[in-house]
Amino acid sequence: DKKITLKMLTGEWAGIQVGNDMPVYQELEKRTNIHLEFQLLPLTNPLEKFNLIMASNDLPDIVGWTNTEAILKYAKQGAFLPLQDLIREHAPNIVKALDNPLPNDKLPYKLNIWAELTADDGNIYTVPCITSSNAIGAVYAIRTDWLEKLNLKVPETAEELYNVLKAFKEQDPNGNGEADEIPFIAGAGGKTNTILPVINAFDAHMGLYVDSQTNTIKYGPIEENYKEGLAFLNKLYKEGLLEQDYLTATRDQWLARATGNQAGFMFVWPAGGIGVATNGLKKLSEEYRFEPIPPLKSKSGKQYKDTATAGNYLIYRNSITVSNKYPVETMKLFNYCFSEEGLRLAMYGIEGVHHTIVNGKPVYTDLILKNPEGLDPELARIKDGIYWTCLPYQIGWDSNFQAMQNAPWVTKSWELYREPGMVEAPMPALKFTDEEFSRRSQIITEIDTYKDPMIDKFIMGVEPLDKFDEFVENIKRAGLDELLKIQNDAYKRYLEFAK
Repeated sequence: DKKITLKMLTGEWAGIQVGNDMPVYQELEKRTNIHLEFQLLPLTNPLEKFNLIMASNDLPDIVGWTNTEAILKYAKQGAFLPLQDLIREHAPNIVKALDNPLPNDKLPYKLNIWAELTADDGNIYTVPCITSSNAIGAVYAIRTDWLEKLNLKVPETAEELYNVLKAFKEQDPNGNGEADEIPFIAGAGGKTNTILPVINAFDAHMGLYVDSQTNTIKYGPIEENYKEGLAFLNKLYKEGLLEQDYLTATRDQWLARATGNQAGFMFVWPAGGIGVATNGLKKLSEEYRFEPIPPLKSKSGKQYKDTATAGNYLIYRNSITVSNKYPVETMKLFNYCFSEEGLRLAMYGIEGVHHTIVNGKPVYTDLILKNPEGLDPELARIKDGIYWTCLPYQIGWDSNFQAMQNAPWVTKSWELYREPGMVEAPMPALKFTDEEFSRRSQIITEIDTYKDPMIDKFIMGVEPLDKFDEFVENIKRAGLDELLKIQNDAYKRYLEFAK
């Protein structure tokens, strides 16, 4: 009945003024009678300011920030309230969303949200965002105009990819009479991590993963399938089909090659990779384009993108501090964000301003789709507070497809990769004890310090793959068995929280 003010600590957004000037926040205040007083963490070094605030005697009421480790650290020190009882008692919309996230959406995998949110002490300290478009991550893209020119079809297996890349190298698809094509380029200057996903075509995994057969966590780089994947990449490198300076090439070099009609195949994000490259290519010719293609089919018939490259449709978002005098009202605010009315405001903004109702469904207006300030739909939405910058929500595909209707490379990527199984679920959000966390970090650092350069040596042929068994032994010697025990102990606890 009476307006209350809640202090909200959240992060700055580049080029966006987060706060009560945003029309959607003004509308939310009218509907809920809750005024948010914003305090912003800077874009650079936000953790430093966050630590100073948390060490002070002046805590905000709500923290809307996604640094999970920092939130859990202070939660264990008593700075944040456990939320599970508040959720169950005052937030039926949130309970429904956590029980069955994105129920009407096609998704490549499912998560147990309750287990994902539960800390190792059994408490929940955050109300999340759940968004379908975040599930995908980077995707494979190929010059389909080059395929058409050479009368080739989209490769579906590693062998077919090899043949396509060889044709790209030898048959001058860019038509300049020079052998300057780079058939397979590291994505956006991403180095090894953007060429390694091809090993999935050999049923290999890039790192830790959950084995679906045994429901235990295993380590991909010591397995025979991984060796086969490395042998394939070594073959591509040796024959000049893989970018020879992939390990040192910068993002600017990627941009010059991808937009300069030189690159043929890459693993990139839909908008920042395919979109940027294609927009650059179209300045040379309207026919030139990269398009997304599905993951390669593996030797066992699977078709998937590695858990290490998966997006995550769950984002940690809102925590309530012990200084908050209105924890019930705060949880009711979060619950409103998950109501049908609240979600429509979060997804589509204000009726008559940001959307109209057409055949019973909200449709964005030109303020979003053809913004008078020239903002793209993503920025136009965020600028006015749609997809509110610091509150929780559950947002499905429709609003994103609407906003991206003029970016077919993005919508096609989503259509291909949202099919069940195309993207493996990200590693479960395991919670470790302080002792486990410390030891785990030490072992991973020791393994990666040895493993990462060795992978590149295998790919480049500096070290022969005959030494793979020695490579495996050295990883085990660095503490792999202990690491897997820590991971699997935490995974057992996770599964308990999932019940």
